[in-house]
Amino acid sequence: MPDDIPKLPRQRGKKNQPKEDLENALIVCVSSLQTANAHNSAQNCARILIFSAFLRKIYTAWKQQNLPALRPHYDVTSAIPVTLITGIATLAMGIALYFGHNGSLEQEVVYTNCSLANGTQIERIMRTELGNETFQCSYSVTLEQDFTGDVKFYYGLNKFYQNNRLYFNSRNDQQLRGKINEIDGCDPLQYVEDKNGTKIPIAPCGYVANSMFNDTFQLFYMNGTTNGTTRVPWTTRGVLGATEMKRKFRNPVRAQNQTLCDVFQGTIQPPDWRQPICQLGMNSTDPNVGLGFENIDFMVWMKVAALPNFRKLYRILNRQVDMFSNGLPKGTYQLVINYNYPVYMYDGDKSFIITSENWVGPRNLFLPVIYLVVGTFLLLVTILFILIWLKQRLSRVHPT
Repeated sequence: MPDDIPKLPRQRGKKNQPKEDLENALIVCVSSLQTANAHNSAQNCARILIFSAFLRKIYTAWKQQNLPALRPHYDVTSAIPVTLITGIATLAMGIALYFGHNGSLEQEVVYTNCSLANGTQIERIMRTELGNETFQCSYSVTLEQDFTGDVKFYYGLNKFYQNNRLYFNSRNDQQLRGKINEIDGCDPLQYVEDKNGTKIPIAPCGYVANSMFNDTFQLFYMNGTTNGTTRVPWTTRGVLGATEMKRKFRNPVRAQNQTLCDVFQGTIQPPDWRQPICQLGMNSTDPNVGLGFENIDFMVWMKVAALPNFRKLYRILNRQVDMFSNGLPKGTYQLVINYNYPVYMYDGDKSFIITSENWVGPRNLFLPVIYLVVGTFLLLVTILFILIWLKQRLSRVHPT
């Protein structure tokens, strides 16, 4: 840079700074041309003019952040409307959610310690060598009022950490789309070596699939009028979205004469499964549960839960049957459970839940309580601000 450039005065924060710089540059140029070395001064003057034009180009209010801006000054007077409106809105939402959740009906049956007809607890038997067998137990469930509308049935698990990083990462989504030899990421449940050292891929592979929940349920309505028993009709429609089922879970492509077990040939079932994947859903007493990777219970289980205490949707009431067109009538029901899934290893609990949901979804008072607490707190803060404002106002009117 020429020696004359530092002579340009620069003051930050002035709107007319580029114009002043250019005027100063012209003054320097005129004075330099009158010196003895006019040739060098002319070159320096040209450089000064170019640099001044550059400054004028970049020195704008936008680039120098000198545009006028709103700089609000918050005080008690301006905070009162904000906390008041927010508190009223939050409190109103909490009240609406509270009454909405109270309108949802729910009946929960904890069957962890389910017993056989002779009084023996199944959980104790499963700790022995007979633990791989299926046991059946039943519970009597009484609904005090009609469960009208859409009725959903869930199963619940407590103290089961599906959110463990090593657990929920142990899967291969490409395999679940039909590429049964894709087992990357399922370690250590990727494959099994036979006697010859051949690696046989596990299908489905990974911890998530290996721990699939396999208890099954049936619900019977004890009709006191006719002294008969009617099985409650269930459906799988609406348990999962159609787009999700088609994109994430697909069985391998079969040739015309192939069975599902033929396309899964060359794979082996997970170590904790009692049957191969091709037979999953074959013996179900419910219609349209799907087979293999497209089994509805398998797809629901593969959607891991975020919390250790969770519920997963099992079935939905089929309201196309005349007796249950309006929902579940009040009365006595018998819940029959095929007990397969052990929870004694981690001291967990299992439950079956019947719910009649409204616009707020399943019954859960956590969110309404949070809204009520926050809304009440904001209203108390508003009262505090009003008292401070009154004190300031009175101190101005009647100074001490």
